[in-house]
Amino acid sequence: MAKYKDVEMPAGLYYYNSDNHIWLRIEEANKVRCGIDQFGQKVAGTVAYVKVKPVGGTVTKGRTLGTIEAGKYIGPVKSPVNGTILEVNQDVISNPSLINTDSYGNGWLVLIDAPNLQEDIADLIHGEEGVQKWLETDYKKYEEEGLFAE
Repeated sequence: MAKYKDVEMPAGLYYYNSDNHIWLRIEEANKVRCGIDQFGQKVAGTVAYVKVKPVGGTVTKGRTLGTIEAGKYIGPVKSPVNGTILEVNQDVISNPSLINTDSYGNGWLVLIDAPNLQEDIADLIHGEEGVQKWLETDYKKYEEEGLFAE
């Protein structure tokens, strides 16, 4: 577990280094569950609205898979992989604050079938050391720039 100040990021997950701070957990074969990590939800503030592409929709790495509206952020959530959405978390659609209260559990967004998974995750952040370094660097940057939601 990578931890810095009040943010924890499980080292066993993969992280997409985008403005959104997306986590990815490999479920089985080429299926991945994705959500907004604890750092991302801390920066955004309380999430009030979530919309994602429907089941069967295709996603492209680096392109929008949905949008969120929060206290300090309104905008796209970018996909960490290429693939097809297999499942949408209806609980988070009806109760978006799950992203804030359980970002790595019930606050997940979508389950994606990613046929080129190994290729797609090659540049994602993973492992205790890498996640810890990234977390500390980003936290300090955001702190200096006053970007955390109040």
